[in-house]
Amino acid sequence: MANIDQYSGMLQEIYIERGQLCLAQSTGAISSGSATSRILISSYVGPFLPRGSSLLIKPRYTTNVLSVKLSDNLTPGDTTIDCDSFTPSFDIPAKTSLFFNNINAVSFENKRFFVEHIHMFETGQTHGNDQLINSQEPGGGKYNHNSGAVLSSGSNYSNNWGTKFSVLNVPSFKCKLERIIYSCSSTGDTNEDWTISLWKKPINPNSSTATAITLINAEEIISQNNASYVHYIERFSDEMDIADTYLDAQTAIIPSFRKSGAKQTSSTKHFADITLIFSYYDA
Repeated sequence: MANIDQYSGMLQEIYIERGQLCLAQSTGAISSGSATSRILISSYVGPFLPRGSSLLIKPRYTTNVLSVKLSDNLTPGDTTIDCDSFTPSFDIPAKTSLFFNNINAVSFENKRFFVEHIHMFETGQTHGNDQLINSQEPGGGKYNHNSGAVLSSGSNYSNNWGTKFSVLNVPSFKCKLERIIYSCSSTGDTNEDWTISLWKKPINPNSSTATAITLINAEEIISQNNASYVHYIERFSDEMDIADTYLDAQTAIIPSFRKSGAKQTSSTKHFADITLIFSYYDA
C-alpha cells in the first residue's frame, strides 16, 4: 500500500506541476499537528503575490496537499511566507515545494480594479446623531445633514438616500470592496472622539419603496488633542463588519460621521480622506 501511495503521489505531482507554478521550497520542517503561521523558504525569486493569495503545499511522493492563504505580501527576496494559521495533518519536511495554482490566474484574467475617493469635513454640530453629506453641495464633502438617529443595520430609510447621500452606485460587474484606507485628523481635545461609518443600501429602481441600510465598516477615531496627528487605518475585506463584501448592482454606498466621544464641541473641525478600492470582472 505504501508503494501504491508513493506512485500515486508521483503521478499527482506531475499533474500539479503541469497545472501550477512551483514558487518556492521550504527550508524548515513542520510537524503534523503543529500550528504555524510562518513558512521558512530560500530567498524568494518569484513574482509579487499580494496578501490573500493562496498557495498549495505538497510534500514529495505523497498524496497530501494543503492550501494556505497569505496574511502578508510576498515579494522577491523574502525568506519567510506569512500566512493564516494552519495545522497540518501530515508532516511537511524541508525542501517541500509550494505551488501557485495557474487555474487561479485564469479566473483572474478579467479582474479589474477601480478606486473611489471620499473627502469628509465636519464642524458646527454638537449632537451625537450620524451626519450625512450635504446633498445640496456634495462636492464640498461637508457632513452636516442630521440623519436624526444613530444609524444601525436593518433600519429602513427613504429610497432617495441613494440619490442624496451616496458616494457611489455599484455597477453590475460582480463588484467587491477589497480595501478601505482612512486618513483622519481633527482639532478636537481629549474625549472628542468620532466615528466614520460606511453603509450599503439597495436602491429600488423606478420606485419609492424604502430599503434597509447595512453597516460595511465603522472606525472610531480617538482624539489626540493634536491637530497635526493623522490616524491611518487600513482595512481589508476580511477585516470589515460584514463577512461578504461583494456588492449587488443598484446598491448605494453611504458614508456617515458621528461624534461618539464624551465631549462634543461645535467649533471642532474634523477631516477625513477615505479611499475605497473595488474589484470587478469585465471580459
